[in-house]
Amino acid sequence: MYEYLWPETVLDKLAAIYIAADVPARDRMAAGIEHLNARLAADPLDVGESRVGGHRVAFVPLLVVYYHVDEAHRRVLVTDVVCYGR
Repeated sequence: MYEYLWPETVLDKLAAIYIAADVPARDRMAAGIEHLNARLAADPLDVGESRVGGHRVAFVPLLVVYYHVDEAHRRVLVTDVVCYGR
């Protein structure tokens, strides 16, 4: 298992996106993040797409989540989240 961390600044950004969305979009985002967190804990290298230097990007409903995998310490650090589409 991997530990996954969402820094407060990223959580604040996620909260702002969530609050600005309508109820159906919020439900989709919440379910997507819940599913993503489970997958990040289980096998973060099997989620999303790889980028240079251990960085990765995952797409969940209405969100793009950027994260870094530290395999040596079995940690995942979420570095950013942005909204796409509607």
